[in-house]
Amino acid sequence: MFARIVIAIALLSGCSPRTTEVEYSDSSDTAFNNPGTLATQATEAKSEYLLDIGATVAFLDACISDSGLVGPCHCASELLIYEVDASDIAGLEGRISAFNDFPPELAGILAECRGKERPPLWSAATKKMYVSACTKGSSRLEDLCRCSASRAGDVIPEDRLGEFLATTDSRPNMVDLINTCL
Repeated sequence: MFARIVIAIALLSGCSPRTTEVEYSDSSDTAFNNPGTLATQATEAKSEYLLDIGATVAFLDACISDSGLVGPCHCASELLIYEVDASDIAGLEGRISAFNDFPPELAGILAECRGKERPPLWSAATKKMYVSACTKGSSRLEDLCRCSASRAGDVIPEDRLGEFLATTDSRPNMVDLINTCL
């Protein structure tokens, strides 16, 4: 988890002497784990996420330290979920923690996502689904669950809420989100 926080901080810090020159690759099947290339922007919609919901939510939770970062962090997440899998994240975390190396892939994402607007707030139906799953039928949890829906809306992509609710090993999980209101 610490390494993911380091990635998020590095992603949004914007300063690194190694990022003065960035090369972009035109190859559509360039591997993300190649340190000499950057992930290119997808031109067609893809139906399968490579990055699972647990890693996506952990990335967004580590990345979003204040409301001004919601947009850039979601942008970065959108670029990562189609191009990166768990082994790629582990490789990036390893390079950052072992070598204090700011990967050029992250520099490219940072440059592309700077100043992006936050995604739309969750719809009323999505918020209701979250609160219902959170309370698990207990009216005593209603206020805490409604409060935690704000943070949940920041770190869980609306279209992936069902995946989040179905998983049992995500961090942050429902309890972590409720704890933001205590």
